[in-house]
Amino acid sequence: MNYTILELIAYLIIYSFLGWLLEVCIVAIKDRRFRNRGLTNLPFCLMYGIMMDILIILWPEMLGHGFFKLIEAFVVFVAVQSSTEFLTSRVCQRMLWKYEDITPYNGQWLNLLVAMSFAVLLWCGAELLHPLMFLLIHMLPEVVVQIFCGVVGGVLFIDFLLTLYIMLRNRGNHRVIEYQQKERESVSGVNRKVYSAIWGRIEKAYPNMEEDPEAEGKYVFAKGICIDKIIWVFLISALLGDIIETFYCRIVGGVWMSRSSVLYGPFSIVWGLGAVVLTLVLSRFAQKADRYIFLIGALLGGVYEYVCSVFTEIVFGTVFWDYSHMPFNIGGRTNLLYMVFWGILSVVWIKIIYPRLSNIIEKIPPLGGKILTWLLVLFMVCNALISSLAMARYTQRQEGIAASNVVEEFLDATYQDELIERVWPNMKITE
Repeated sequence: MNYTILELIAYLIIYSFLGWLLEVCIVAIKDRRFRNRGLTNLPFCLMYGIMMDILIILWPEMLGHGFFKLIEAFVVFVAVQSSTEFLTSRVCQRMLWKYEDITPYNGQWLNLLVAMSFAVLLWCGAELLHPLMFLLIHMLPEVVVQIFCGVVGGVLFIDFLLTLYIMLRNRGNHRVIEYQQKERESVSGVNRKVYSAIWGRIEKAYPNMEEDPEAEGKYVFAKGICIDKIIWVFLISALLGDIIETFYCRIVGGVWMSRSSVLYGPFSIVWGLGAVVLTLVLSRFAQKADRYIFLIGALLGGVYEYVCSVFTEIVFGTVFWDYSHMPFNIGGRTNLLYMVFWGILSVVWIKIIYPRLSNIIEKIPPLGGKILTWLLVLFMVCNALISSLAMARYTQRQEGIAASNVVEEFLDATYQDELIERVWPNMKITE
């Protein structure tokens, strides 16, 4: 469906107002008081209007795909919210809001949960509320919509520019009173009143705002062990693990063999998850002697490899490696030699590789890093889902089960046996 510029402006205004209502209600429940949220003085949170405009433009392309719509809503929320947070912090050199504004707690996993909750709200809005808004806009005479967008949109635009001016003027000043004392001689009475009203409202709306650490050159992307850092560790390790295994097979076996866990791209999920597990568990032992890290890593690697083997057999009915022919193996799923390799890898990873990799990740620009991170998450989620469906359908075909619906027919036509066997040459179907 194609929307006109007038319609998109109308939806931007409507959803910005509804987003403002949502934030006001959430904060009122938490703080037991009214706070006029948003960057503008009028009751609008433009961030939500922008999110909804993006979603309703993209929505028709995702007809009938509820799960992918939810993922799309999540990515749009994270991208717009992160961009808004970054730009406002650059403008006034302050972090205007944190998740403590809407929850009494904080933490990377809680932040992710909050983002997912807002994504669900956006999904509900675009799926359930937007059809009603669409009917409402088209029931009104076009001239009424034009007047509404012209008047409200014009006033909102002026309000936004005025707020932006005040935020730029106040860069580096901590409180309204300090500003008035410092600028009393150079600022007229009217300007001072306007400043006090607008900046005072912003301070009341965002009581937790603090000096932006990036303004002092201290802010870094994915600092420490956080969800962004873990995502990048997973992706980079999955890529490097696939490359290492591919060349290993070439050197030892003399053949180029696909070692990817997914259909699209050279990514080994086992290596990626293994790096994440090693990072989360061994980071607390980084200062210990190498022998302790070796022993912990060897045990951890053996358990991890065994669990992965059991998981793929139970879920997909397949196994991707079998060490039954090797001495000191445990059910063919892991063995002593590979546990030794895991121990050595653990020492090298936590002492040498991870510290350097962490520094490289933290040099990624904050705004671009946030957007790219969640775009890659969306890609990998879709990639893993499609790969799982194709793998399950391949197993069914080997058992002589014919396609029973449109989805299975699509999988049979798109991901045929030759492709599956080329991507996963060592895959064996269990009885």
